[in-house]
Amino acid sequence: MIRYVESVSEAVARVYNRYGISTAMRPHMTIRNLLVHPTDKVTTEETAECVYRIPCKNCPRVYIGETGRSFGIRIKEHRKEVEAQEGGRYTRSTRKQSLLTEHNKSAITDHVNTEYHVINWDEAIIIGRESDRTARWIRKAVKIR
Repeated sequence: MIRYVESVSEAVARVYNRYGISTAMRPHMTIRNLLVHPTDKVTTEETAECVYRIPCKNCPRVYIGETGRSFGIRIKEHRKEVEAQEGGRYTRSTRKQSLLTEHNKSAITDHVNTEYHVINWDEAIIIGRESDRTARWIRKAVKIR
């Protein structure tokens, strides 16, 4: 079974026939494909059970994360934590002490605190989907490596 492409499919069928291979052709687009859409498209922010990537604006480093909840909610949580950390102003010695004693939820906040970089929230993307949590963790680990 090959997809029908005008003037190409006939030539391919002739070549196959020389070698004793019979072919059948089917249309690339059907009326059903054009008209029937049983489910609504899910926006990127609503996508759940995914592995995602958030780049830094100042360096080539990226954060790879995973969530079972919606991507938009998780990005908002990351932003909120980073903005809360940016709000506090420290001297060099107090910042160094706070970095040793405070533990943040994610490596993004650590990166912002230690490197004084800005995160590129607009280019955060989903790089994979996986419904099984263990498989999602493995996919995240592979992407990090």
